[in-house]
Amino acid sequence: MTDQFLDEKKGWSDEPVLPLHEEHNEEEYGRFKISKKFIVKVLLCMGFYFFLISPAAFKVPSWAKGLKGVVSDYSYYGKAQQEKSLDVFFKALETNFASNWSKKYTAEPHLAGTNFGLAEWTKEKFEEYGLKSTIDQYEVLLSYPHEQDLRLLDTNTGEQLYRAPLKEDEIEEDETTKGEGLVPTFLGYAANGNVTSSFVYVNYGTKDDFAYLQKLGVDVTGKIVIARYGAIFRGLKVKFAQENGAAGVLLYSDPGDDHGITPAKGFGQYPDGPARQESSVQRGSAQFLGGIGSSPGDPTTPGYASKPGVDRQDPHANIGKIPALPISYREVKPILDKLNGHGTKVSLNNWKGELDGFEYWTGPNEDVQLNLYNNQIYNISTLTNVYGEFEGERKDEAIIIGNHRDAWIKGGAGDPNSGSAVLLEIARALGELKANGFKFKRTIILQSFDGEEYGLLGSTEFGEYASKRLQHNVAAYLNLDSAVVGKQLDLSASPLLNDVLRSAASKLAYPEPGVGTLYDHFVKEGDDKIGILGSGSDYTVFLEHLGIPSADIGFRGGKGDPVYQYHSNYDSYYWMANFADKGFVYHNLMAKYLGLVTLELSQKEVLPFGLNKYAKALKEYFNNAAASVPEEWLNEKVHHKDLRKFYNHDFDDETFVRESSNGHYASPFLPRMGCHRSAMIHHLKDEKPKKLHFGDIHKSQKKNSDQVGHFEATSKAHHTGYNDEEQDVETIEDGNRASQERHEEKTKIKVEKIKPGCHSFDTKKMNKFGKKQAIKKPDVQIYHEKDSEVTQSEHTPSGDTDYHKSSHGKSFHVKDEHHKAKKGHHKDKFHPPHPIEMERKHGNETLRMLLEKTAYDLDSLFNATLDFDAKSEYLQSQYDDDNISWWQRIKLHFQIKKHNKIAQYFERGFLHKKGLHERPWFKHIVYASGRFTGYQGQTLPGLNEALEDKDFGRFVKWLGIVSRAFKRSFYPISSTN
Repeated sequence: MTDQFLDEKKGWSDEPVLPLHEEHNEEEYGRFKISKKFIVKVLLCMGFYFFLISPAAFKVPSWAKGLKGVVSDYSYYGKAQQEKSLDVFFKALETNFASNWSKKYTAEPHLAGTNFGLAEWTKEKFEEYGLKSTIDQYEVLLSYPHEQDLRLLDTNTGEQLYRAPLKEDEIEEDETTKGEGLVPTFLGYAANGNVTSSFVYVNYGTKDDFAYLQKLGVDVTGKIVIARYGAIFRGLKVKFAQENGAAGVLLYSDPGDDHGITPAKGFGQYPDGPARQESSVQRGSAQFLGGIGSSPGDPTTPGYASKPGVDRQDPHANIGKIPALPISYREVKPILDKLNGHGTKVSLNNWKGELDGFEYWTGPNEDVQLNLYNNQIYNISTLTNVYGEFEGERKDEAIIIGNHRDAWIKGGAGDPNSGSAVLLEIARALGELKANGFKFKRTIILQSFDGEEYGLLGSTEFGEYASKRLQHNVAAYLNLDSAVVGKQLDLSASPLLNDVLRSAASKLAYPEPGVGTLYDHFVKEGDDKIGILGSGSDYTVFLEHLGIPSADIGFRGGKGDPVYQYHSNYDSYYWMANFADKGFVYHNLMAKYLGLVTLELSQKEVLPFGLNKYAKALKEYFNNAAASVPEEWLNEKVHHKDLRKFYNHDFDDETFVRESSNGHYASPFLPRMGCHRSAMIHHLKDEKPKKLHFGDIHKSQKKNSDQVGHFEATSKAHHTGYNDEEQDVETIEDGNRASQERHEEKTKIKVEKIKPGCHSFDTKKMNKFGKKQAIKKPDVQIYHEKDSEVTQSEHTPSGDTDYHKSSHGKSFHVKDEHHKAKKGHHKDKFHPPHPIEMERKHGNETLRMLLEKTAYDLDSLFNATLDFDAKSEYLQSQYDDDNISWWQRIKLHFQIKKHNKIAQYFERGFLHKKGLHERPWFKHIVYASGRFTGYQGQTLPGLNEALEDKDFGRFVKWLGIVSRAFKRSFYPISSTN
């Protein structure tokens, strides 16, 4: 490694540097909760006393007005102050410094683990804008370029026919492409080696592409494979090549993937036009990222933080053993031309690009060979993360905005430093708010990560190091990577954040005339579609390992935008200022947009999370998975061992989720089969009692019956046990029924009590947040969603929501129905065993029945989220009401606090301790990067991977994990309604 990549590293610290709320130990926290409860009782008694002696007590005294805090407003004192605060924020951004920050970050090389000076400068800027700033360092395995070579040889004579320069052209007007500090073209973590072999064209190098070549009889064993960029993450191209016996890999960018912006279509090459410069090379990481057996982060410390002195593992589960190089399409043309007429000329359109002269034959041509040489320096280097904090009143509901600072090149104006520039602009504008006396309701943290490019290193190591504190104290993570490389807003997020992302976009004007708002443009050009998250940026550890709701936000290339020359020397300040974002207008718009999203999340009294949007998305994902189940599986009897996997609760897993959600999410049910249930009962008896927010199951059901407007079953499939413990549950329920009937008599609302495991849903209920609802006994087939989106302004839906999808001629169908209540009331006297229970008793359960049961669990969750979101609106409206009494406001404070915690930790309820099959680092059961794609996300990966692998038993196991997660999430949500 040359000196230009070396930089003096400052010392590391073992001290925690995360600027988050310090947690109490359990004993102290327990005393705090008791004292808080006592205070609430005293205050309520005082309020009742004042009410008796004076009607004036209903008025809010002047000293209590400050209790209102920041409502839907962004200040303490109402709408006028809200507008003033937003004026301060937007006025700060009327002066646009994004160009300055972009020029600073792109003026010198900043590979991961180098340029500590740029980290220090970022810290200084944070402090200048009023943030409390800290530095956090990790010691990780990195590789740096030393020597590379690529030659085309005549097999018979050994004569050199061509030697690739492995260098990009210098552009006179673009300072970033010349001078000192240029980074050679290389792939991080590519293995060292010197191989000489014939070569084969493998299209995108996907798993399917290699399978297709095998079908054609093209053997890649011992050969160098040439793949074009696209379709999947580059590291997986190397992984699949290695698994198929290849000796080396070349990667290039084909002009056929530039969406028609090519010289062949009349567009000039950069800098004469928007087309790709023919010498442009995409550098990048060859780490396996989310592939089978691998994970992001330091390859030597999978699953734990790379602090000094830790044990290190063999890295080859995460990085390859064969050499690889990236080259330009100009460099690859004379090489691929030699394959014309050799091997098979593939007729599939998706195997063809637009290289002049190459007819897209597979090869090999035994008359020519390639000599590929790669020599990198591997060492343990120090990464430097920089954090800045605006402290808020609620340190345990923090909002994080993250961006990485490192780049593969001297430039990096798009990736990542458009995000770096926007991050500083947000810091500056929020700093203006703070300087004007603005009080942040929730803590806002800005993070500048190092090492993202090599494999999400800085963020992953940080997430592993501070996992519990992050899980307990963070409400949302917002990611900036390539914040501006075009003009099309691109959003991917946890569905919890969809509403706030759309809302903020609707409040900002799009810069071009006649378009309207940013949201109008998003609807027109992006079809109002917010995507799912996979991997490839720093949100991965937050969402898929820790279960923190996350979003990835940026302006991507669209119609009329120039080709973005990713990870090349041409991702430069000159390109950004003259082609991608003249005047840095979209940098400025992104700062306004993300700042507004952050303020909305930070300042709303009730967290603006859309739980029903999430549940609706779950329905879609589940229906798609169920529709893919082979027909022959549906009526197959499930073996008792697989049934045990489906029904049995994993106590370790429930404990893990409970800890991850700070005690708010864990199934109230005990296992219902065999000795596992007894073991858990003894375990629970020995445990110290802990008061969870959702209470026990009976209280939860009572609250649900009293307060929620509807609890709707959409599948008859469910299960109950037939042991003594469950009979005890029914006895307790009988004891509660007398109290319930007294409540019904008082309120004149007849409510039929729902017993655990029984389904009699002809129940008339009153929704305290909406109109009367009734539950109709469900019509059950197997399901598929065809329902329209629920309008969030309505507390409950009206009409039928009906969905179905055929699977090999079979119809899965469930209805969500909300009808007016009948006048009659049916006493809850006796519930005969459900037919599925009778089948189960005789060991005759089929997969169809388990799918129906899971559909029931999901629909219960869906209906509970409707009420939860309605209550969110109700609580917010109550908080906005200036006319409620001060003692009512105190009570409301604690209601909102509990409600917010259920919302904050909702995503954590979908974690699984053991992680995905063969990918234990990935804990989220709803979202993960595709094991064969890397970047692209996959929904319900446990189910879909079992389907892909045709593994019936594993599918049943994961169906049980998913079903339990649905139930686990239902109870705390319904208990607040």
